[in-house]
Amino acid sequence: MNSLPFDWQARRFIELNVNFFLLESLYVPSLTNDDYAQIARAAARLSAVDDRFADFAQEIGVECGPLLDADRTELRLEIDARVARAWGLGPDDLEVVYRDFTHNALPPAYRRELNRRLKALV
Repeated sequence: MNSLPFDWQARRFIELNVNFFLLESLYVPSLTNDDYAQIARAAARLSAVDDRFADFAQEIGVECGPLLDADRTELRLEIDARVARAWGLGPDDLEVVYRDFTHNALPPAYRRELNRRLKALV
């Protein structure tokens, strides 16, 4: 659920507060086993930023420790592209999603790279 497409969807239905009723009404796409595994690994690595997460990282099989900005961006791109593909979104659809985010929140370079990564997955 921590992806650009899911965030965009939530913005469409939730104004101030989220509750279980609203959360349960949001669409979660079906993922292939490979997508699920890749997203889980990327999310785990994004979370395992210091020694507090060492046991978790070892259990999942990812490294633990600080991430360079470029590595963090690559992991986010992987999650966003795989979720976008699971939703059946293409670059034109993503343009609609991008309109809801400022350039500070979602820089043009990230948008371009997400389009590139999505095309590579298809």
